[in-house]
Amino acid sequence: MKTALVAIVIGDAYRRIYDQYIRARFESYAQRHGYDLRVIDQPIRDLPGKKFTWQKLLLPETPWFGDYDRIAFVDSDIFITRDAPELPLVPDGKVGLVPDKGTPFQYNSGVLIYRPGPAIADAFAEALKDPDPFWDQWAVTRVLQERGMDQVIDRRFNRLLYVRCWSLPGTLFGRHWFYHALCGKSKLKLADRLLKLQGR
Repeated sequence: MKTALVAIVIGDAYRRIYDQYIRARFESYAQRHGYDLRVIDQPIRDLPGKKFTWQKLLLPETPWFGDYDRIAFVDSDIFITRDAPELPLVPDGKVGLVPDKGTPFQYNSGVLIYRPGPAIADAFAEALKDPDPFWDQWAVTRVLQERGMDQVIDRRFNRLLYVRCWSLPGTLFGRHWFYHALCGKSKLKLADRLLKLQGR
C-alpha cells in the first residue's frame, strides 16, 4: 500500500520545533515502514482568516493526492516513537482518528488516516466552509460524524500530552506510539526526555 506520511510545517516557529524535536522521528518512521514523507512548508492555497492547521483539509488539492493508496496526516508536534508499528488500516471512505481528551463526541485532528478519494475530498471541502478560524477539529468532527465517515483507531496513535490533567500518569507510564505535545514548550521537552529515557 503506497502511503504518504504528511506534515504541515509553515512558519519559523513551527519549523524550529519540527527540526529540533520531530523531523528525525518522522524520517525514521517513514523509512522503516516504506512510506513517503511529505512536508508542506508553504500554504496549499490561501484560507483568509483561518489558521494554517486548516491546510490539512486542502490535501485533496495537491497534485500527488491521488498517487497514494493511503494518506496519514500527522501534526508537526507529534513525537513518533522508534518502536511505532505500521499505520492502521482504515476502510475506504472512512477517516481514522482518535477521540479528543477521552470523549467520543469530538475527535482530535492531529492524526488523520484515510484512503484518498472523492468522498474524502468532499467531506474536507464541507468542513472548510465552517466559519471558525481556529478549531478545524470541530468542523472535521461534525462533518465526519454526520456522514458516518469517522473510524476510531488505536488511541496509541495519538496520545495527547496534557500536564495538568488526570491523564498524565497514563501518558507517562503507558507505552504509546505517537505523543502529541500540542506545541507547548514544556510538553515538547517532557516528551523528548521521556522517550529518550525509555530508549524510544
